[in-house]
Amino acid sequence: MHILVMILLSLHALAGVFWVGSTLALSHSYFEPTPKLFRAQMSAAALAFVAGLALWGIVIRGAQDPMAHTLGLGALLAFIAAGVQGAMRRTPVRAQRIAGVLLSGTVVCMVIAPYVT
Repeated sequence: MHILVMILLSLHALAGVFWVGSTLALSHSYFEPTPKLFRAQMSAAALAFVAGLALWGIVIRGAQDPMAHTLGLGALLAFIAAGVQGAMRRTPVRAQRIAGVLLSGTVVCMVIAPYVT
């Protein structure tokens, strides 16, 4: 079970780092993101979500503590960010900026979750 958790955590982190990093980089640029990059971002988002859900089922298992609530808030922010990126494809730079703020909140939630009491 520990190996599965390590694999899922690695997939979740790597996909999330690409998604957040590319979003933040694009939010500070002046060129329009390409459809190819958008597909890569959404693929990374999907992988981060699937791995995160699997981790939630294995590690959290229905816990109702502050850590679980903080992680849940981070997941909600990420879900909204993906929706913004998908819905605002006509204004991709603005979408990247809004998603960048939301995904930054997601990262903060994941980092502080173990310390929330």
